[in-house]
Amino acid sequence: MKSPISHLQSLTEQFTAAFPETLRGPRTIGREAEHPLVDGTGAFVDVAELLPPLAAPGDLNPKYDDAYPEMLVGLSGPEFSYALEVGRGTIEINTRPCADLFQVERSYRAALARLMAAATSRGWHVLGYGIQPVSPPSLPLLTPKQRYQALLERMGDEWFWYAVTASDQTQIDIARPELLTQLNTGLLMAPVLIALCANSPVVGGQLLGFASTREGHMCSTTPFDQRHGMPVTAYDSIEEFITRLSKLNVLLRRDGPLLLPDWGRFDEKMRLAQVDFDDFLLHDHYIWHSARLRTAYATVELRPACQQPPHESMAACALCLGLTEAAEAIHTFIAERLGPNYWLRMRSWHRWVITSGLAAPEPAQDFLEDILRLAEDAVAARGYGEEVYFAPLWQRLEKKENPAQAARRVFLKKGMDGLLESVRIIHNS
Repeated sequence: MKSPISHLQSLTEQFTAAFPETLRGPRTIGREAEHPLVDGTGAFVDVAELLPPLAAPGDLNPKYDDAYPEMLVGLSGPEFSYALEVGRGTIEINTRPCADLFQVERSYRAALARLMAAATSRGWHVLGYGIQPVSPPSLPLLTPKQRYQALLERMGDEWFWYAVTASDQTQIDIARPELLTQLNTGLLMAPVLIALCANSPVVGGQLLGFASTREGHMCSTTPFDQRHGMPVTAYDSIEEFITRLSKLNVLLRRDGPLLLPDWGRFDEKMRLAQVDFDDFLLHDHYIWHSARLRTAYATVELRPACQQPPHESMAACALCLGLTEAAEAIHTFIAERLGPNYWLRMRSWHRWVITSGLAAPEPAQDFLEDILRLAEDAVAARGYGEEVYFAPLWQRLEKKENPAQAARRVFLKKGMDGLLESVRIIHNS
């Protein structure tokens, strides 16, 4: 039997080995764009009904639930894919890994156009918004995947919140020597992404006091909050990263094709040498911190952005790319500007922006402007002209109003009908 130390070392070695020693060229980007779909009243609809018409052209391969082989859960093709989300009313568009943001947008828009056609034929609407606006978190929204049922048993009613959220996540490839920098800087960037890209103030037909309700609830009002947002401190090494994640309880364990609820701590199972690398990856998959290192793709995944408004749909993806390209410079800037307690100060700001967006006081004068400039310059240095996607971000910063603040303003003035009209995606938007 392995000792706990040797087992930890083995996990660390296998984890880091999943990333290349060097990048093969300019960073590639992938986008995971989750969209709520609703009927004419704003209530959720069952997006699973759209999979057959989305598959009709014959260029996408069907994907089925591992435990329920007859259940179609997604479609995958060379340019893009669709996946059912935790919520019945949410569908995820995944682009292929792309060489630049223009390719990301073309891949995304091709998938979106097909989705729009299928939804419109039923009188449904695709929203550029970060949460289901009318239907509250509840059992009817839960997609009946086997693993989701197991997570409901493990997490109780808290799991219903995952059935309403709609994030705009970005995957960017990284190399082994920069793992720690990208992880820590990505986590530090949670308040920056939320300040500029929050878009979920109304859920269940009411304002709950957050600019980002998805982050506000999951990071502060749930017994599982330690699995979200920013950890208490930065990581000193990848071995420490694995050690700290291992102190959290396991949510699911494998039993053949099934994923079953589990109540033990991962480090206890590791001490008894009852787990292997695949078990750790499963454990890690159900820890939703704001930045995650993904061994399956050798990427950093940046998670806090809500789905963006229809006319500014690439803003979050562009910002994530810039924050990754400039990670080292940004981390140095923050440490110098905010001093030794910079992590604590960023966590404090994180709580402010979740509630107030760009109305929250910045931790230093012109702080967001300086970070946005570093991110834009890093994207411009790639030489593709992708910095054009930063225009909406600068406009938000100048107005001190992010999409959530705008949505809140519309809702207070025009009610739910006005909000739905403002976040609907229309053809040729």
